[in-house]
Amino acid sequence: MAAPTDKTYFPPLEDCLKGKASLLSWRLVASALEDPNSDRLTSTAVSGFLRDGHVHQLLKEPSKPFAPPTNQSKLDFQTRTGAINVVPSPNDPYDLKVIKEDATWLSKNANVNEVAALRIVVVEYQSRAHSHLTGPFSTQDAANIREAAGVSDAQASSFLSSLNVVAVVDAEANWAEFESETKRRQRLFTTYLSERRSFLASADAFTTFLLHSRPDMRTPATDELRQDIMKAAFNWDDREFQVADPSLLKAMAPTYFAILAKLVEETEMGPVDVEKTVLTPQIEFDWRRTFITEVIHAMSVAFQIMDLEGPQFHSPELVAQWFDFLDHYRFLEPILLLLEQHDMLIELILPVRSLMTVISLKLLNIDRSLLYLSPPEDLDRSEVLVDGEEPYLNSADLLNKIHSLLQAATNMGVSMATPLAFAWSLIIHQMHVGYQDRAERRDLINNQRARGTFESEAIAPPTPPEGRQRRNSGGSLISIEQSPYDTFLEVANLERDMQVAESMAMVATSRGYVYDVINQMISCLGYGETAAFRSMIGARSRVVFQDLLKRTFHVVGYQVEPVSCLLYLLSGNKQYWDISAEAPNSAALDIYTQMLTDPILKTQYTEQSHSRYPYEFIPFTELCRSLLAALVSDKQSSEQIVGWLYKTPSLTIEWNPMWDRSYHLVNEDENTNSFCVDEDIDLFTARSIRKIAPQEKFTIPSGTYGRFVTDVGRVAKLEFEHSTLALLGKRLEVHLSDGMWDNGLGLFYMDHVADAVALLATVLRTEVLRSTGKSSKPNTESAIKVLQETSSSLPRNNDIIKVVCGILNGLIEEDPGQLDASKFKVITACLQFLHALLPVVPGRVWSYMSNCGLINGEGRSGRLSRIAGNLDMYAERVDFLQSAVKLFSSLVESAMSSAAQRRTAASPHSRIRVDENAWAGMSEKILSQVCLSIAQTAVDIFENSATWRFESEVGESIVITEVVNIMSSLLFYTFSMGSPESPKNLTSCLLEASRYIIEGFLAPASSSLRFQPLLTSLLAAFKITDLTLYPYRSRIVSERLTGVVSFATIILRVANFLDHPTAAIQTQLFKCAALVARLPAIKHSFKTPAIALLSALVENAGKGAGEPPSLLGYLGPQISHSFIQIASQLDKPFDRIPEVVSAWNFFSIILRNRQQWMANCLLTGKTPRQALKGDSKMAEISPDSVLSTALEKLRAIATLPSQETLAVLDFFTSAQNYWAWTIFAMQKDKSFLDDLRSYVKNLKAPELVVKNDPAEAGYQARIAAYIAETFAMQLYHLRQMRQEQDFATKVVEDLDYFLRHGVQVADYNASLHSNFAKNFSQRYSGLELDDFKRTVLVPKNLGTQYYYAMDFAEKMLEYDAGWAGAGTKQNGFRTEMKKANLNLSLVEAEVALFHAWEYLILELSSCLLPKSGIIARQMVQVAEQCLEANQRPSAPDHIFVRLADSRANLTLTLLKRLADCSQLPKDFTQLLTLVVAAINGVDNPYGPQNIAYFRTLLRILFVTLRGTKLSSNAPAPQKPGHETSVAATQLVTTILDRVVAQSFRALAGLVHEPGSPTEPDDMALITGILQACLAVPGLDQCQGQIINIMSNHNVFQVATSLFSWSDKLVGPNGDPVYGEISLLFLLELSSLPQIAEQLAVNAILGHITSANIAGFLRRKNITPFTESASKMRCYSIWSRALLPMLINILGALGPTIAPEVAFVLNQFPNLLESSIERLAAPGMDRTIPTLSFGSEDSNKSHPFYITLATMNEIHSLSLLAKVLGALRENNTRDIPEVMGWDSGKVLEHVEFWLSSRKVLRERLLPLTEREREWWGMKAQDGGDCQTVLEEKVVAVLEGWDEAFAYTTFVWEFEEND
Repeated sequence: MAAPTDKTYFPPLEDCLKGKASLLSWRLVASALEDPNSDRLTSTAVSGFLRDGHVHQLLKEPSKPFAPPTNQSKLDFQTRTGAINVVPSPNDPYDLKVIKEDATWLSKNANVNEVAALRIVVVEYQSRAHSHLTGPFSTQDAANIREAAGVSDAQASSFLSSLNVVAVVDAEANWAEFESETKRRQRLFTTYLSERRSFLASADAFTTFLLHSRPDMRTPATDELRQDIMKAAFNWDDREFQVADPSLLKAMAPTYFAILAKLVEETEMGPVDVEKTVLTPQIEFDWRRTFITEVIHAMSVAFQIMDLEGPQFHSPELVAQWFDFLDHYRFLEPILLLLEQHDMLIELILPVRSLMTVISLKLLNIDRSLLYLSPPEDLDRSEVLVDGEEPYLNSADLLNKIHSLLQAATNMGVSMATPLAFAWSLIIHQMHVGYQDRAERRDLINNQRARGTFESEAIAPPTPPEGRQRRNSGGSLISIEQSPYDTFLEVANLERDMQVAESMAMVATSRGYVYDVINQMISCLGYGETAAFRSMIGARSRVVFQDLLKRTFHVVGYQVEPVSCLLYLLSGNKQYWDISAEAPNSAALDIYTQMLTDPILKTQYTEQSHSRYPYEFIPFTELCRSLLAALVSDKQSSEQIVGWLYKTPSLTIEWNPMWDRSYHLVNEDENTNSFCVDEDIDLFTARSIRKIAPQEKFTIPSGTYGRFVTDVGRVAKLEFEHSTLALLGKRLEVHLSDGMWDNGLGLFYMDHVADAVALLATVLRTEVLRSTGKSSKPNTESAIKVLQETSSSLPRNNDIIKVVCGILNGLIEEDPGQLDASKFKVITACLQFLHALLPVVPGRVWSYMSNCGLINGEGRSGRLSRIAGNLDMYAERVDFLQSAVKLFSSLVESAMSSAAQRRTAASPHSRIRVDENAWAGMSEKILSQVCLSIAQTAVDIFENSATWRFESEVGESIVITEVVNIMSSLLFYTFSMGSPESPKNLTSCLLEASRYIIEGFLAPASSSLRFQPLLTSLLAAFKITDLTLYPYRSRIVSERLTGVVSFATIILRVANFLDHPTAAIQTQLFKCAALVARLPAIKHSFKTPAIALLSALVENAGKGAGEPPSLLGYLGPQISHSFIQIASQLDKPFDRIPEVVSAWNFFSIILRNRQQWMANCLLTGKTPRQALKGDSKMAEISPDSVLSTALEKLRAIATLPSQETLAVLDFFTSAQNYWAWTIFAMQKDKSFLDDLRSYVKNLKAPELVVKNDPAEAGYQARIAAYIAETFAMQLYHLRQMRQEQDFATKVVEDLDYFLRHGVQVADYNASLHSNFAKNFSQRYSGLELDDFKRTVLVPKNLGTQYYYAMDFAEKMLEYDAGWAGAGTKQNGFRTEMKKANLNLSLVEAEVALFHAWEYLILELSSCLLPKSGIIARQMVQVAEQCLEANQRPSAPDHIFVRLADSRANLTLTLLKRLADCSQLPKDFTQLLTLVVAAINGVDNPYGPQNIAYFRTLLRILFVTLRGTKLSSNAPAPQKPGHETSVAATQLVTTILDRVVAQSFRALAGLVHEPGSPTEPDDMALITGILQACLAVPGLDQCQGQIINIMSNHNVFQVATSLFSWSDKLVGPNGDPVYGEISLLFLLELSSLPQIAEQLAVNAILGHITSANIAGFLRRKNITPFTESASKMRCYSIWSRALLPMLINILGALGPTIAPEVAFVLNQFPNLLESSIERLAAPGMDRTIPTLSFGSEDSNKSHPFYITLATMNEIHSLSLLAKVLGALRENNTRDIPEVMGWDSGKVLEHVEFWLSSRKVLRERLLPLTEREREWWGMKAQDGGDCQTVLEEKVVAVLEGWDEAFAYTTFVWEFEEND
């Protein structure tokens, strides 16, 4: 079989250097294997790496990765770095020559082969940004930290001294030094050492993963990975019940033993071959640390593989190999002495000794050795062994070697040899016993044979039949011949004298020395801060020591030292807070289950401790605690242990002399000191006179047998079955009563009290966890039984809860100076008891906490700070403080998770029984008060922690972590859902506490002491080393950092949410930004929280009014560049979606929040200084910029996960929106646009995708929205460059998805939401779905958590079975909420899609109209879709109201553009039908909620009517067919009825109502629609029908009445606007002759002239050139409405109405006279100066200005005068002349203006907004006119002569908007 290639282990060099491939360092692999989460382990890169055959080979042969150089490795190096594999380029960011030189240098100095050195060089190159950020601080960083901490220079020195950043240099000098060759090579060597450590750490973790996969990593992906590796690497397949073959795995043990010698030698020598210029004390330290760490991990791997053998002997070769190693290197004692010289290396000594001892004991295998040496009577020695098993005891040479080694080590006082010597002494003792036994038996048999031979000459016995011979149980002569180890005994002179063995045993056991040594080793093999190994390795190692204790029991007996050692062995420093319901690997439970199942251990220790209780109190209670804490998942074992506590068969006590007459001796002949009780004995006698219940006395009844178990003293064991729980409860009560009882059991010391309460806490906690199991709802039934049993011997008015709380209260009230270690233990145990009690009887705990003296209460201050407030925090104080804050944290969690349960308990209509609700009757005031006190205490602890001196950083980290988690939880729970400020909010009880925290940290005068712990935690992260041991310590410190960063993030988000000023903390955090930016380089898990904090900080600063602080300015260019490099790697090589999305979101936030310099770094890949130094421009995009990465991602959009695609597109669109130059910079390569078009083209309909994956449907719709937005922005900017045509044409071809789904938001499941809300309210009375609505505290992501807070609902509603549903059907409310979230998520995406499609279609129309007929048809299609969608029923939610408005606005815009380009469809019936239907579908159109939408629909109608028929740019309408004409006519008449007439009457009525939302423009719009309707061809045939419509709605009278009221209906400026509007409406109607006649019949002219406003028209100075709004309006009524109406009426009725028309005109002589004056040519009247328009002296009231209105006025008056004159001449009726009108003078003026165009242009004045637009537009006919306004005025003047030829004039309505 061909050897596997190393392409996975070491990808092509060029790909690694250019970032195309990620080279996985062993450090990353080790961290992934150690990560509690399996997401990194199961990532494609890591899982592929671990599946690789070459990697398997390296792990099997650990000397290969860093083997010395060879000729072959040199050739391989040359091949990898040759030009054929690495093509150099001048633009490459690396120098290949330098890389080759560095690799050669490292190969020489580290004595590793060139390929391995090259790989390390690449690792260093890829992690250079990490190295820079973890490097020394600059002076700028130190100054910012000092200012943020608010300390002086002297204080800052001590503040930063632990980080060795006192002697810092400038950032520039720092960077220059970092770039130097010496520093680079130092980093190379440091990376080499790190890779060495990490390789064996990876092998260690890899072995654990394969053999003992953790429960928290048991996922289908990890199981599959594990099985694949086992099958491929070791031919081990335990799937489908196949027999596993461990032979290949076992072969690794001697291989790893073999490398130990080399590692030890390297440790001793040190880095002697390293260049002196590079060598530093730190490298020397790292060298020894590395190689000794490798020794530890190699031994760990070997031990785990050896552990596979189980109880069997290991091969003699392996045993010999190991002990040869120990012998040669003298138990590594010389090396360990070297380690003791360095404080940082001392912590490695104990792990080395522990593993060496464990491996040695494992190889000695005392349990099996003694079994082999002394087999049971029914077994032969050979029958003890299994097939192929070869004991090392059969090798005399090996035994002699071991004996000599251990004897010498014992004589030298080697501590780790003590347990070995103890075990060895027992083994050789058993050898001696066997040797002596065999010798005696041989002598006896020989004597018997001699005597038998003498007597055999007598009668021989008969020979039994063949096959029936009986085996001689005494053994044949052969069986008792010399054993292989007899030779060893003889050589060692042990066959007769055992003094040597006895001496070794005595040395070991003297003063319990061996147990002290074992305890030291257990401390690093257990849990907690001192644990150096993973819990599995520690558990398996402790099993080895357990075997030693088991087999040595018969020598030392049940003594204090071995018992204490065993108890420590079982606990392994595991605390109450470490109890978990997770089922560990069965191998990790062996140490506990053997205490219950192994007959020897059970007899020697378990039953002994049980039978000696309560005389010997602590062993039994600690044993029960340890076993219960570990065996939570083992139901049978847990029930067995709890059963002991419920029913204990005996009672061992110290006999009280007062009971001497209460018994008599029995069975005296047997001398057993047995006795029988003659009369009842009360263990507890009350001193009070109150009546005592029998169970309170704890009476031993007469007739009970017992015996005295000691010869010295009077200790008696009574066969008295009792309840240990009840006895504990009674003893605690007696202890609390302080002298009220006579106690027959003696004093109950504080240590006993602490153990008793701790045992109760452990029992309660484990019972809850075990009963609950995998269910999320706690099962408290068994825990309540425990409480009842413990309280059974107490008075009826008392229980164990009161007793424990009483004990706690007593200690709290003591003087803190009197609290010793034992009292602190009691307080800690009581707090743990309260924590265990919380899920069982929460009401009792909350009620107690409201009166507890630890925290603040009404009128009192809490004593916690006084109790713990010592500068020196010793272990007991730290334990107390940890327990207190953990209890507080649980209380906050309890308050949140019980919110729904409390609400439903308080509701009278709840469907959940009150007696099942533990929160029934709980006061919200108590919860609020306690939570406020907890917040105050948490802030106080956080602030004071900066002044406390902790013994270890772990203790400090635990306290600070819990405190910041409390504060973070309070803020997050309060403001994350519902209406936070409302008293009805589910978490309203947390509001006051949250406000206290906000004010404490965000107040402008906030103390720097509150910020210092946060800063200290950030600085503590820089103390974290890359040590691969002590995982618990590293995890705790990391959790502290993560917690503090998360707290800073959440407080910024809350401040942003509440619009709370944050100037103080914002400034402090900006000054610490360099620390935060460095965090991702320290540990991979810090990256996401650090980015989240910087994101919140930038967002918070960006919302201010002023210029925000510059993030790049605070970081500095060097730190910024390195940080961006790390952030831009996203989550390589793991590529986890949440982390990738987090990074992209951060980039987007930078772009959107005015961080100009940092944004430029992201977009260009260069800092400002780098850009200025280089030749390129600032706006150019470098290949390693984030924008380039985004473009690469978009080119592969089809293969990206949808969530990552969304984040990338969000960044990309932000770049285009806020940094327009990026669009121009991307024009060099626009291929990504083709990929985006292809992606959209291939999308499936959302309704199809949602069936299989609802979340994906939402993602795809949102992606399509981003793509549409991208296209729109591209088109906009291309249009500025006049390059839009090609791209727009391509986009139009791929719009199918948008055309089908861009407008319709049809996936809203109304029935789902309505039914869900109804059913939810019925099930949870008192709750509403909106209570779980998410706020904007944290950005909402599409998916299952989008709208309703599923995470909160899960915690709050888990108590109810209806939440999860029955069985596996998943039909509960959880499923419904998930569906609702997914549906709303899809709706949100579709709404975004509509808006993006809106931008795109509008931009396409700007690019392609009027040339493209395709886009015109698509625009009409979209408009019709919008109208159709608005007619469909939708939810009343505001989002759908806004959506309908947006659709209507889009329709209006599209139709306007089409109308302007004459692209509206020829047959407008369908479009008009949709518009009318949409209008008719609006209820209460002029209500405040609907009026804006209704106005838009009316505008759409107006544009449609006008654009299709009367557009100035439209072609002349052709004669429609009969059917079309009839349909169109009927539709228009319907509009006149239901829209025009009905709306006009409604508006006229609303005008008189105060506070009406209507405006004059509404009537103007109705008038415009009327005008457009009347212009429809064929409508003149329906005049009678129109008259009927108007009459039915009484429109004529309404308009007339409105005109007459117009002088009253004026605005603040006195503008009678309704006078003009009403006449304009009548004017449009009068354009139809029959209606004009009807108006005349109704005496419209009389009404007009008799109205009050007509009096205003008769006044002087009614002119358009005035500042008075009323006068301008009166002139407008005259010129725009009254005159054209007179023309229409006169044209309709002719001579009949002519006298009345003339009469009307003569009533306004001032207007007639001023009209001629306004037309007067300048200079004709010498008294009037000539001024230019726009000059300083010009005045708008001056008559010498020409306006379009005056031209129209003259036109109308001329026409009226002409017609009236003609009628006067041709008719006999008396038609008066128009007084004051001089047609000749008018003609003279007109001719002047036509001949003096320049003067006309100078005097031309725009009055209205529309005229101003025309004034700014160039003329279209290309004549002498320069503007459209001038063109229109000239057209009126030129048509003046023609006006006399007409008898009618149709006034065209101009829309004024």
